[in-house]
Amino acid sequence: MTKKFSYKSLSVFVVLAVILLLIFFSYKGWLEIPKNIVFQIFNPILKPFQLSASQFGAGVKIITTIKNLISENNNLKKENQRLWQQNSGLKEAERENIILRQRLDLGSVNNHRFILASVVGFDPEVGQFFLIDKGEAEGVIVNSAVVTENNFLVGKIIEVRQHGAKVLPITDSNSSIMALTQDSRVSGIVKGTHGLGLEMDMIPIREQIKSGENVLSSGRENEIPAGLIVGKISETIIKEAEIFQKAVVQPAADFSKLESVFILTSEDDAPAGISSE
Repeated sequence: MTKKFSYKSLSVFVVLAVILLLIFFSYKGWLEIPKNIVFQIFNPILKPFQLSASQFGAGVKIITTIKNLISENNNLKKENQRLWQQNSGLKEAERENIILRQRLDLGSVNNHRFILASVVGFDPEVGQFFLIDKGEAEGVIVNSAVVTENNFLVGKIIEVRQHGAKVLPITDSNSSIMALTQDSRVSGIVKGTHGLGLEMDMIPIREQIKSGENVLSSGRENEIPAGLIVGKISETIIKEAEIFQKAVVQPAADFSKLESVFILTSEDDAPAGISSE
C-alpha cells in the first residue's frame, strides 16, 4: 500500500516538475525552436484536416445563406401576391365607381330606383338566360327592366331568389318589348331572334322609318319605363300583301362584354331599409 502511494506521489511530482520546466522554458523563449521543428514536421499531416474544416465551415455558411434566400424569396412572393390582390381590388372598385357615376349622370328614370348587380353566370337549361347577384332581399322584383350604365336595355327579370335573379335578354326569342322609333315615333314590338339579334315587328306598312334612328322602350309596360335605348334600325323588311313591315334592329348593349347591370324598380317596391340611390 505504501509502495503504491509512493509511485503515485512520484508520478504527480514528475508531472508538476515537467509543467514547471515547460513554463520556465517558454518564459525564457527556449521552446520556440522545438515548436517550429514540431510544426514543420506535423504541418503537412494537419493541413488536409485544416482545409476540410475550412471547407466544411464554408459549406455550412452557403447552406445557411441559401436557406435565408429561400425564406426571403417566399416572403417576397407572399407580399407580391398580397399587393397584386390589393391592386386588383382597387381597380375593380374604381371601375364600379365609374359605372355608378355614369349611371348617376343620367339621373332618375321616371321615379325608378336602380340597383347595381354583377353578372355571375348563365342558366344552361333553356335559352339565353343569365344570372345576377341581387335578388328579393335587395328589392329586385319580377319584370323589372335590366339596363347598362348608359340606359341600354338588356332584358328583364323573370325569376327572383333571395340574393339572386334570372334575366331574360331582349335578344332571346321568348322576349318581346313594346317600343317606338325615336325620330319618326313609330310604334312596334321588338323581339329577340334566337339570341342572334333583334327584330321590330308590327310596324304599320304605311309608316316611314329611317335606317340609323334609335329604337326606345315605349313605356307601355308596367315595369319597363319609357326612353330606354333598345338599339338602332339597320334595315327595313317589306313584303307584298302584308299589312305590317319589319325592321332589323342592332342591339345597343354589347352582350359579349356584359359584367355589370342595373335593375330598375319602382320607388314603391323598395324594401324597408333601402332608400333611393
